[in-house]
Amino acid sequence: MNNMKKIVAFCLICILFCSCARERKKIDDNGLLTKEGLVDVLVDIHLMDAKLSTYNSLNKSKVVLEPHCYDSIVFAGHDCNDSIFRASIEYYTLINELKEVYDAVIDSLNVLETLAEQKMRTEKAAQKTDTMKENNSKK
Repeated sequence: MNNMKKIVAFCLICILFCSCARERKKIDDNGLLTKEGLVDVLVDIHLMDAKLSTYNSLNKSKVVLEPHCYDSIVFAGHDCNDSIFRASIEYYTLINELKEVYDAVIDSLNVLETLAEQKMRTEKAAQKTDTMKENNSKK
């Protein structure tokens, strides 16, 4: 149970940090998310889903974290709510721009994935270097 609290706290901090890092006008004058705001919310929803899916697959306990339960955390990080989110999805669907929004979401997720992979490679290389230095110092 303690691990679950840590995961939820970590996810909340990540989402709040990510949403604060992107200071753009997210709600337009009609009370809908701007395209950029909707992209930001969808990116964070997909990141949260991935984190929860990973948590659920790693923890075979009886406690399963459901992604839909945490959408409100994402919305709060973007000064949004379920009604604004749904109305925005409907609006961009109606004007045939939802594909454009999701193209931007996919691009953003791909960039984040590339950055994560680069960070992992850098950390592995640093570990390998440290191990080699340790082995050389033992000789």
